[in-house]
Amino acid sequence: MKRTTLLYSTILSLGLLMGACAEDDGNYDYTPINSVTIEGLEEDLLVEAGSRLQLTPVLNITNESNINLSYEWTIGETVVSTERNLDIALPPLDYGEHLCALTIRDLDNGMQYRMTFSLTITNPFNYGYYFLTRMDDGSTEMAYIPANSEDASTAEDVMYATGVGEYPFGKEPAQIYGGYTYVNGTSCWQMTFLTNEGDNPVIITNNNTFQPMYLITDANFINEDQGYRFLPECTVVSMRQEQFFISQGQYIRYVDGKLYRPARHLQDYYWSHPVMGASGASFAWVFDELSKRIYSIAPYSSDNPELGIVADSYAYDEVTEPENNVTIDGTLLYASDAYSGGGHLFNAYAAESDGIHLYTFKKAVWNAKESTFSGETVLPLPGAGENTKIAAGTTGISNDMFYVGSGTEIYSSPTTLPTLSSFCTLPSDLGEVEYLGLSARGNRLVVVMYDENSSEERKGSVVYVDLSSHAVTHTFPHILHHCAGYWGANDSTSSGFGDFGDTL
Repeated sequence: MKRTTLLYSTILSLGLLMGACAEDDGNYDYTPINSVTIEGLEEDLLVEAGSRLQLTPVLNITNESNINLSYEWTIGETVVSTERNLDIALPPLDYGEHLCALTIRDLDNGMQYRMTFSLTITNPFNYGYYFLTRMDDGSTEMAYIPANSEDASTAEDVMYATGVGEYPFGKEPAQIYGGYTYVNGTSCWQMTFLTNEGDNPVIITNNNTFQPMYLITDANFINEDQGYRFLPECTVVSMRQEQFFISQGQYIRYVDGKLYRPARHLQDYYWSHPVMGASGASFAWVFDELSKRIYSIAPYSSDNPELGIVADSYAYDEVTEPENNVTIDGTLLYASDAYSGGGHLFNAYAAESDGIHLYTFKKAVWNAKESTFSGETVLPLPGAGENTKIAAGTTGISNDMFYVGSGTEIYSSPTTLPTLSSFCTLPSDLGEVEYLGLSARGNRLVVVMYDENSSEERKGSVVYVDLSSHAVTHTFPHILHHCAGYWGANDSTSSGFGDFGDTL
């Protein structure tokens, strides 16, 4: 009974209260709490260091006429703006990823709204043209022309570096090489810098940040206790992104931050001018400085206990001499390989007293061991010598073409049925051809000229030649020291093998 009475009393009380409310005719005006949603900002932004950051958020406000808001943009812990729209010159920041936020506060009710996003600062050395150069004292300087530069009359559009991060380049630069790769699942370009003197003869960068990925020295040998020396002369990379170095004439695989042992052969060789087999083939063409002959090298496919051979997929121990091989008497200038029609076609370009000698070698199928010397073509060129420069193309307009630079003249020839023809004449006030390269898309020649008699600090100049019109389209006078190497990197629209840094 007691429990029932209590329940009845409660119900009666509620009824009385409801009745009281019904009799209240007061005028009550309730204002709903305003709300804000933030849209229109990308979650991941990629911005070059030193550029301007402009962001315009889209705000959805339930009652915009009756709201009092404050704005705060932060990069890391630093407030960089209190304006609704962000428009700032980027402050000095470390390359790489930074957490950013836009925080909006309702000053009337204390409500807070926040959106976070990622800002990746990329280095200014990004998509464009890289030149590794030697100063008069042997020191190394890298010069960079952005892919979106306009024609320059001074060095103002060119950027320079004497090292990567806190690591300076060594002296006596040897080579620069670029390639597309993945780091922790993120795609990026990386550059390999080779110098002959210094604490770090090889520096490999992540070009999203222009910071070292790897520093390669003697200590990187897997079997360091064997006393191997690492004095790199050049590097070569396969289409499978397998990287190799030649050090003191020895062929060495580099993988996962480690140097494998040098290749072991049954007789002495001193390798130079390595060219990986095209289309990802697991062999390389090499020139032996001792015999002055071309060979191919590859890993042994099986053991041979009688000869003490153990097959090793990481070491290019097996040497194959082409059938009917010949001795190259002149100065070997350049070498290239292409795959078409069911086999490889390898060309070695040498300067001799009567002109350019083109030596051709063939492999019948994609990755066969056997190879054959197939012919020599003499291309008359007065004054041909070690200062004559060669570049051969494999893509775009330059496909199946090669180009010869001598003095202020450029010549061209098809690789098949070769015949030299005059291609263009370069500006005579910039000196003579010192380096010849091709843009990554194969639509322009990238020529370095050097004027020994120039009074400028940098006596080297860069000239772009359009391969369709044969015309000089851009000149960058007196921006380089002596050029030791060149590389053109893809532009930002590339997914690895798409458009390249030829956007001028």
